[in-house]
Amino acid sequence: MSNRKSNAIPSPKRFLHGIIAAGAVLLLLAFLTLVFRAQILTGIANLLVVNDPLLPSDIIFLLNGDYETRPFCAAELYQQGLAPLVVIAKTEDLPAVQLGLVPNDTDIAVGVMKRLGVPPEKIIVLTVEGGVTSTLAEAIALHQYVAANEVHSLILVTSAFHTRRAKWILERELAGLPVRLEVAAVPYSYFDASNWWQYETGLITLNEEYIKLIYYLVKYH
Repeated sequence: MSNRKSNAIPSPKRFLHGIIAAGAVLLLLAFLTLVFRAQILTGIANLLVVNDPLLPSDIIFLLNGDYETRPFCAAELYQQGLAPLVVIAKTEDLPAVQLGLVPNDTDIAVGVMKRLGVPPEKIIVLTVEGGVTSTLAEAIALHQYVAANEVHSLILVTSAFHTRRAKWILERELAGLPVRLEVAAVPYSYFDASNWWQYETGLITLNEEYIKLIYYLVKYH
């Protein structure tokens, strides 16, 4: 019995060879990660991005947030004739908005589009009690609008890293309705998939989006 136990214990020489082999593998992986880090990090970002070829649609659905970029893209798509209407859900009034110190984010987005030539009557603002507070709430408001109107196709406009999660949420909420969904990925002002890790806002944006994507997949799948 004792002989079998002693034979099961690797010799110091074999143990040392195993440590060396494991160390060599780790060094190789570290080297490959260093050499191909840009490609790896770009690939991580690209997993979040959906950017469809766009066809003429019934409406453009603009998600709230990043009013420095998203409404500009929505206005451009409208000017290109890709849809006759831009639809946006009214976001909640935060305390500073209620005090009249700053405008509501949706109002800013609408103001940008008007300044860029989108006629006021071509902008539909969906209102829900308390205002929308999340992408899911916006998708629910959109579902109600699509179900009540002749909408068979739409273009979703949101920031690039938000597109994967937003598309999943909208497809889930619009399931059962005869509507085609395409996604327009809006570029960020200072970074993109090829260099996001070089900017603090890029690091924060990507990490937050992965956390939210996992949360939504776990909670609502």
